[in-house]
Amino acid sequence: MKKLHILFLSILPALVILFCFLGFLAAPNNPEEVVITQSFLTPCAEYPLGTDQYGRCVLSRILYGGYTTLGIVLMGSAIVMTVGILLGLLLGQGKAGRNVLFESILNAVTAIPPIAYLIIFISTWGNSVSTMVVALTVSLILRMIKLVKTKTELEYSKAYVLCAVSSGASHFRILLVHILPNLIRDAFRFSCLSAGEMILSISGFSFIGLSLGEGVIDWGSMVSEGRTSFGLAPGLVLYPMLFIFLCVLSFNLLGRQLESGGRIDA
Repeated sequence: MKKLHILFLSILPALVILFCFLGFLAAPNNPEEVVITQSFLTPCAEYPLGTDQYGRCVLSRILYGGYTTLGIVLMGSAIVMTVGILLGLLLGQGKAGRNVLFESILNAVTAIPPIAYLIIFISTWGNSVSTMVVALTVSLILRMIKLVKTKTELEYSKAYVLCAVSSGASHFRILLVHILPNLIRDAFRFSCLSAGEMILSISGFSFIGLSLGEGVIDWGSMVSEGRTSFGLAPGLVLYPMLFIFLCVLSFNLLGRQLESGGRIDA
């Protein structure tokens, strides 16, 4: 029973994320098609979740919104993982990374919340998918660098690394063969937890009107558009909020599984 529980918590989140990211391929209708005469329809065979105030298919818009939101998240996570791990490893094994001034600056910039970077970048370069990706990755790369750098410094003081150094192994081999495998799980865990944070940031900014650009569908803008009709069609708000909740929960569950190494706490 416990193994089934572990399997469930490992596979289900991945399936939810995959569905939200690739579900647009199975969208039943054009998400941008406006049919005013069919506005506020209840769920039916043609429109499984009904239509909004403009007669657009709610399910299709949710699926396309998932592709947009998770596309930004996965792209940002890939950049954060690649750049953050590389720089973190290099700084963790070098003298420059142990400089007191450098560490103080790194601590200061990582203390700035990601939303502050979003405000700065969006106010400077405007609303767009690329601006959102850059703003989110800059803030998270700095935190990933700090995490990997700290872990690398800790691993360098352990006996197995000292033995590798004494045997004549190069720094490159020590980093890739000995240290990287011991910190990759922490890096993935950080990425999973950060993914949930990115989803909330993207949706939150879209909700308050800072959308990703004209014609770009995302869950936050759907909630914002639907709130004016909440009394008439609450699903316009509740459905995209449900998908936001499921995706954030799924990423957090994956992060928890990586943190516990597959163990389930009592």
